[in-house]
Amino acid sequence: MHTANIFMKRILNVSQKTSNKTARVGYLIWIICLLGTGLTVFYTTVIKGQLFDKAPIILALLLVLFVLLGFSSFLVASISLIYRNLSRVKNMKRPLLPLATLGLFAIFPLYALVLILKPLIKKIRIQKLKFRISSKNLKPILFGSITTLTVIVIILPVWVGSYVIMGKLILDKLNLVKDPMPIAGTGSMFPTFPKGQGKTIKEQTKEIVDTPGMQRYPSGFNLFGQDFFTHKIGRGDIITFYNSKTAEITKKDGGKATGFLKRVIGLPGDKIEIKDGLLILNGQPQKEPYTAKARSTFGGEFLPDCKTLTVPQEKLFVMGDNRKGSGDSRQDLGFVDTKDIDHVIPFNNQKGVLDKNWRNTDKDFDEISKIKLDKNKYLELLNKKRVESGAKPLTYQSKLEASANARGKAILKYDDFSFEATRSGYTMEQSMADAGYSNITYGEAPTSGYYEAEELIENQFEFPETKKFLLYKDYQEIGIAEVEGELNGCPAQVIVQHFAGYIPPNYKQADIDSWKDVLSNLREIQPGWAKLKDYPNFYNNNKKDIDRINEIISTRTNIAQTVISRMEANQWLTQSEKQLIQQDIELSKEANSLSTKLNSL
Repeated sequence: MHTANIFMKRILNVSQKTSNKTARVGYLIWIICLLGTGLTVFYTTVIKGQLFDKAPIILALLLVLFVLLGFSSFLVASISLIYRNLSRVKNMKRPLLPLATLGLFAIFPLYALVLILKPLIKKIRIQKLKFRISSKNLKPILFGSITTLTVIVIILPVWVGSYVIMGKLILDKLNLVKDPMPIAGTGSMFPTFPKGQGKTIKEQTKEIVDTPGMQRYPSGFNLFGQDFFTHKIGRGDIITFYNSKTAEITKKDGGKATGFLKRVIGLPGDKIEIKDGLLILNGQPQKEPYTAKARSTFGGEFLPDCKTLTVPQEKLFVMGDNRKGSGDSRQDLGFVDTKDIDHVIPFNNQKGVLDKNWRNTDKDFDEISKIKLDKNKYLELLNKKRVESGAKPLTYQSKLEASANARGKAILKYDDFSFEATRSGYTMEQSMADAGYSNITYGEAPTSGYYEAEELIENQFEFPETKKFLLYKDYQEIGIAEVEGELNGCPAQVIVQHFAGYIPPNYKQADIDSWKDVLSNLREIQPGWAKLKDYPNFYNNNKKDIDRINEIISTRTNIAQTVISRMEANQWLTQSEKQLIQQDIELSKEANSLSTKLNSL
């Protein structure tokens, strides 16, 4: 045993001597490579004025050789130095020597500073708080200072930079970094993100209103069946995703295929329903502080009001925070595949950062939270647009509001939005008559849903035909009614707007003259037919026909006078007067028949 210990000590001494020599040679080669690298870069970029991609190949190869050789020699020298020093530690267990060497190499700049400064400090004599350097110790002090400076200026920054780069590469590989995501100003996620100032959807799409840092998805790694540093998508998370549907929609709206940014509402297995302006999740109405307005959630083509959908596995149901200004899973987007998600902002990470404009939801379930239309505000906004277009402003007519209310009830009862009232049979003309109102020109604009004044105007003016209707120059009065009820068993509201106006008939002079000719002719023939009473025999034999024809002439005379009077005043004929004209036609036929009969006798 004693012999074996002596043998091991000799081997250790030889190993320490070899490590010491290796370290010296390694560091010498490293210094030479540093100088060579610097000279090569200086010669290529400064003297030759070239970049390495355009410089002679020999210079590029020389640079690579210096870098690789310098790195390798520094690595070998440093490990040899650490190994030699650890070998001198008395209590160091030999099996742990390689592991301890690698551990110290990981913090080599700090370890090197300790090795340099420890003997250096011993060389400095401290007396009365002043440093006094003897000539004997000057050389090691200078050498130690230069070495320390080298470690601090060159080795330590490179070491720290390497760890930073390595850390970034690892985080990037595991998707644990955040990317700044540009948010377009469409307003679909208002108030979490601001609206843009553009007037059209294309202008808003090009306007960037925010660039929040969003975590990449999926992230982390799985080891032995256990997930580490991963985020599981949850309700309330904001996600970005891209698929063929988003590409189709965004290309149509903005001219460029992009992804969507929405909020996760439903997870796999969740039951989603929209009713009375509220989101119903798994049978429970939700208070959503991030939405732009309380009770502003309404259905679409994919999920109509009062219908329930169950979210399939690997799918999500998403909506924008500005429920009345967002195209999402309620419409043609439908469910979103989890595999299409590329970035996420977890709900908990939004608090204190993105919740500055969120609402208080204490009264969301109260009736007072329902969206109401300010009719005066709406009329003000509409009249402003009418004046801008050259049309006259409208005045509010309470009788038209009554007729709009009656029509709204019929629309909801029969689910009949047609102007002709094909199902209900109750037309606008009938509702105006029931409200005691009549006018020459009139029209109706029914809108399903709950709107504020600005929203309704904005929504209506997005459609060219509706815009043209609202700006029609001949309308002079308006009445508006909000009618709540049920549509196919589901709570609903319809906003009905009734418009009316007066247009002068501006009769043609030929039509007036035609009626004057009729009147003149009747007055001319009336005395002759009345004089037949002076012939007793003839009159008594044809008394019934003669009295009838005189009666017809008198009636037609009165009709002609009424029609002429209305036409000359440039006023529309009333419904009863229109019926008189039809009566006059029948009376004329009857008179002609009687005249022919009496003249043949």
